[in-house]
This record gives sequence, C-alpha cells and structure tokens, in this order.
Amino acid sequence: MSTKKIFGQELIDQAEQYVSNLNGNAIAHLKDNRTQGLAYLKENGFPGPKAEEYKFTRLTKAISGKFDFATPIAQGDLPMDKIADIKKRHAGANILFFINGVYNAEQSEIVSTVEELRIDSLADRADAHELIAENSDPFQAQNNVYVNSGVVIEVPKNKKVAQPVLCYYISVDNGVNYGFVKNIYLANESSQADFVHFHFSEGNAKTFVNETKNYLVKANANVKLYKVQEESENAVYVGNTNVYQEKDSVFSSFVFTFDGEVVRNNLNIRVDGQGCESNMYGLYLAKGKTHIDNHTLVDHIQPNCNSNELYKGIIADQAKGVFNGKIFVRQAAQKTNAFQSNGNILLSDNATIHTKPQLEIWADDVKCSHGCTTGQLDEEAIFYLRARGIDKDKAKSMILLANAGEVIEHIGLGWLKMEIADKVMERLQVD
Repeated sequence: MSTKKIFGQELIDQAEQYVSNLNGNAIAHLKDNRTQGLAYLKENGFPGPKAEEYKFTRLTKAISGKFDFATPIAQGDLPMDKIADIKKRHAGANILFFINGVYNAEQSEIVSTVEELRIDSLADRADAHELIAENSDPFQAQNNVYVNSGVVIEVPKNKKVAQPVLCYYISVDNGVNYGFVKNIYLANESSQADFVHFHFSEGNAKTFVNETKNYLVKANANVKLYKVQEESENAVYVGNTNVYQEKDSVFSSFVFTFDGEVVRNNLNIRVDGQGCESNMYGLYLAKGKTHIDNHTLVDHIQPNCNSNELYKGIIADQAKGVFNGKIFVRQAAQKTNAFQSNGNILLSDNATIHTKPQLEIWADDVKCSHGCTTGQLDEEAIFYLRARGIDKDKAKSMILLANAGEVIEHIGLGWLKMEIADKVMERLQVD
C-alpha cells in the first residue's frame, strides 16, 4: 500500500504549534476556518517539486527554515515618515494601512461616510466564516490557520464610493518578519468602487507575506482592483485573490509587479451569473534574480458572459517569469466570449519565462481564444527607429514602453496611470 509523501512537515508542525500557542485567544467564529486549514495541510502538505500548480515556483523551499512560524505575530514599528508622505500625497482619498497584515485604524484615514463605505473587523462580523473561501490552495489553507485579524470592507447597495480606497500593505521588521492578511471586499447590489492595493517592504530583511483577499461582487455591481507590488529583493509573497460575481456585474483586475525575491499571484474568478464581464490585466517587470509567477483562473458557470485577459512581461538579467492562465467554460455557459493573451520580452540570454495559456470548454456555442508570444526585442523595429535618427537605447526603451502601454492604457484612474507609466519608464531605461 503506497503512502502519500507530505512536503513541508516542518511548516505543518509550526502551524500546529501556533494554534496551540493561541490558547483560545482567537476570533471565535474563525475557529472552523483554522481547523479546516490545518486539516488540509496535514492531509495534503505543501507543494513539492512535482506539484503541477507550483512546478516552476518553489515556494515551500523559499520559506522552509527561514521563519519561526510558531511565534505569534507582532505588528512592528510603524514607518511614520512613509505614512506621513502617503497621507500628504493622497490627501482626500480613503487610506487604509495594514502593517504586517494587521489593520491599523489609528493611522488610517476614511473620508467616505458610512453610507458609502463600511469597515468592520472580522471579529465583529458573525458572517465572516461564510465570506471566507475554501482551502483550495495550500497557502490559502496556511492563511486560514494563521489569520487572527482582518477586515470586511463593504460598499452598501446602490452606493458609489466617490473616492478610491487605497490599501497600503507594508512589511516591517517585527522580529519574525512574516505576516498574514485576510480581508473581505463586499460590493452589494448596484454599488461601485475602485480599490488600489500598494505592497512594499521597509528595509531589506527576509520577509514573507501570505494573503487572501475575497471579492464578493453582487448583482449589477462594478469593482476595479489595482495591485502595485514593489517588495524588497528579499521578500517572498504569495497572494490568493478570490472573486465571486453575480449577474450583470463587472470586475476588473490590474496587477503590476516590479520587485520581490519570489512573488506568486493567484487570481481566481467565478462567474456565477448571466451578463457578467471580467477583465484581467497584468504587467510584470523582472530584473536581477526576481521570480514572478501569475496564475489566473476564470470559471464561466453561467451563459452570456464575457472575459478578457491581457498579461505582459518584460524580463531582464537572470530573472524568471511564470504565467499560467486557464479559462474554464462549463456546459451551461453558452454564448461565452473569452479572450486571453500573454506576451513576453526577454532582455537577456539568462532571462526565463514559462507560459501556459489554457482553455477547457464544455459548451458548444462560445467564442474563445488564447495565445502567447515570447521573444527578444524586434531588431527590425529598432532598425526602423534608428533610421529616423533615434539612438539605439532610446529605440529599445520606446519599443518596451509601447509594449507595456497596451496594459497601462486600460487604467481608469488618471493619477495612477501616470504613476505606473513613470515607474515603467524609469525601469525601462535600457543601458
């Protein structure tokens, strides 16, 4: 009789010890999530070298033996100079600060009224367990074990949040240098909101962030999520963004990844209502030895829906990129229109990309397409520009910026579009 090999036993033991160390000091209505998460890890373990979903991203290896996960999480010292600068730069916006995954209400500034925007602690929401996704991923299960705080950010029915909601997720040195995030974003019927998530690390210590964010988009609601990742070169990040859409809703995701040691973004969208629209845009610029992995899944359950996906990657030096995008169309999801594209440019012989666009279609009346491209800079395009008096480095930068611009042009917030364009232009100054 064969026995399944369990990887990450040390991490599982630490998870058990952490639960024991809580000594009942935990949010009561998250107990079931904690119990289920731990049971999942004991049964399935963490991803090993042959795990298909993590074949090219060795997250278990990246965190094993690096952190004391049995030690309770402390918030750590606040980077007050950074916080003051952020408040000054975004005066008039809703600003929420999360330090090592823990919401800091004292420093946060909410300009919208409670009629537009409601923020509750998970501890105060008896329905929190119902709003949390299942343990379908080992790191999501780990998240369920460790999370003992978090918020529910809710937009009431028929309300539009006039100002964007800016969420700053900051990793600081807190002795253990890890943090777990669990936040729920609830957009009720016919509501509208823009959420912008900024991720960065203070200092250059080895850090690990594991987050789960669940977006519940009710009927006729419209939600835009912008995610900007600028972690340190020693930061390991894994995030699960789970989206559930009801009829006639629109959800748009934008992911911009610039830095980090290992970054893994899981985006899972369940389209469970007719007339839905799902948009996914991503841009990743990797340099040095950065490893960036984007995994996406769109599950079309109901008919007459559209999904559109465009991810672009520019990879330099010894950096590595991974893109795995799957479109699943169930038998009932007739009249589905689904488009997916992934394009990558490698700027060195040592840069690497693994890309795998996928379609799984069980309906017969659909329009679906996918594709990917990988290559180096177009020498003919460079020659064309140089023939018009543009030097070689400038020509390369122009081509790369045009490539990235195919994603940037879809950003709906003008100030954010300018910020992202500036970051990209600064990064793409070709030597």
